[in-house]
Amino acid sequence: MKPLLITLALAISIIGTSCDVIEGPYEKNPIVPVDTTLRDTSSTVVSTGGLQHVLLEDYTGHTCGNCPEAADVAAKIYADNNGRVIVTAIHAGGFAVVEPPDFVRDLTCPAGVALDQAFRISRAGNPNGLVNRVTLNNRIIQGMKNWEPAVAQLLPLQPVVDLALSHTYYPERRTVIVTVRATALQNIDASTNISVWLQENGIIGDQKDYRRTPSHIEDYEFEHVLRTSFNGTWGDTLNPTPVPKGTVITRTVRYEIPAEKLNTADTLNVWTLKNCELVAFAHKASTTREVLQVVKQKFVP
Repeated sequence: MKPLLITLALAISIIGTSCDVIEGPYEKNPIVPVDTTLRDTSSTVVSTGGLQHVLLEDYTGHTCGNCPEAADVAAKIYADNNGRVIVTAIHAGGFAVVEPPDFVRDLTCPAGVALDQAFRISRAGNPNGLVNRVTLNNRIIQGMKNWEPAVAQLLPLQPVVDLALSHTYYPERRTVIVTVRATALQNIDASTNISVWLQENGIIGDQKDYRRTPSHIEDYEFEHVLRTSFNGTWGDTLNPTPVPKGTVITRTVRYEIPAEKLNTADTLNVWTLKNCELVAFAHKASTTREVLQVVKQKFVP
């Protein structure tokens, strides 16, 4: 009986300790063959430099007539904070659905849809967002009027970790090699993940804006649009266990851009790499996936 009791106790323990506030569905990390002959050889590195940076996730959609105002709020916060606030526009939910004949550009992506469903943003309504995924005023989902106060509260904090980011693109293989170096500025007391995103600026398309008459804008410019996550919804493990202050961890992320996304004849779905940027951020691997640090670099095709 003893082996059976031990097995049962272990199963109960596993079930009891594996719960997570954020539920699926989620996009799994891409499984692709790894070509170790391709390396990140770039000497161009951007880093957070000992300062706390903030990730502002703006959940939006092209038929959301109040969302352009939120985008303007995010743009002002971005401009006012010298690159320390990284804005990502995540198109997901009912307002992001393609609606012919006018709203035909699909700006959603699997990672963005999974994030929206996990954090239940569009269920709460748009425009809404997350600010470093922290809970403020007993809420993780923040309306646009709360974004600036939340950012002001977070930026002065002493960061837990510094991030440095570089990348090399091999066009003949459509492959990006990204290097992220994390330096613990304080003891990191829990498992942490690292995510790498590709986002694009300067996309022209149709958008509703209730501040305008008529409200249908045919040449709206979308900025910071999340195109894909290089390593799934929740990224890869940075440190599986707590690490002390001063620890340096380097992670390499490889991603092969789908050929159809580089087809310039497909004007509705092509990614214009010269307008893209990489975003890398460290976040807690459990609970609310709170963002600890974030860094951004212009993509060099």
